[in-house]
Amino acid sequence: MCARFCPVGSLHSRERERERARARRRAVAAAGFLASAAVATLAGCETVAGAGRTGISVDAQARPVIVFALCNDHIDGATIFRDRTKADPPGDNSVSIASWDAVSPVTPSTAIDAKLNTVEPSRSWSRVGRAQALRPGVVYTAYGWTRDNTWYTGHVDFTLERLSKLKPGQVLTQTYVSAEDRDVDAVQSYEQFTAEACK
Repeated sequence: MCARFCPVGSLHSRERERERARARRRAVAAAGFLASAAVATLAGCETVAGAGRTGISVDAQARPVIVFALCNDHIDGATIFRDRTKADPPGDNSVSIASWDAVSPVTPSTAIDAKLNTVEPSRSWSRVGRAQALRPGVVYTAYGWTRDNTWYTGHVDFTLERLSKLKPGQVLTQTYVSAEDRDVDAVQSYEQFTAEACK
């Protein structure tokens, strides 16, 4: 996540943060606390706090829609990235697929209206640069961020195959299962997603 949170950073830092977040969730779950309120400390970066969660849904044409549940403060934009493959030019371990700026900060009270259709964004969003087409069999990660390096929304991993099983109004997220020591997909209604994100 550092590429958006630090003056100098890379998408590789996002991968390190994801691994640290998983480790924190395991530690927090073992202690019996909720992981959603954990504070993320990024290597070589300032501390960045979680403002909520990110989920992925679909519209009536089965196109990806990023949704947010904000618990506090705001986010200024959203990014989708994937792991780098051998076919990519040399560089960081992650590749940005698409990024958007929010026209106005997304807050807890406006998050319900800030759903981001990745194919046809509403007037609330402005795409930054070019976007790559999503491909089958590739794991993508979406999250929200702030320009001033203070907040982010917990990421969601998805594939086109996972999205093909969703119906409009359903939200895919991941939940850490301590008994299995891994994140597992969770599908719930948008209302459940927003109600449970800040518990």
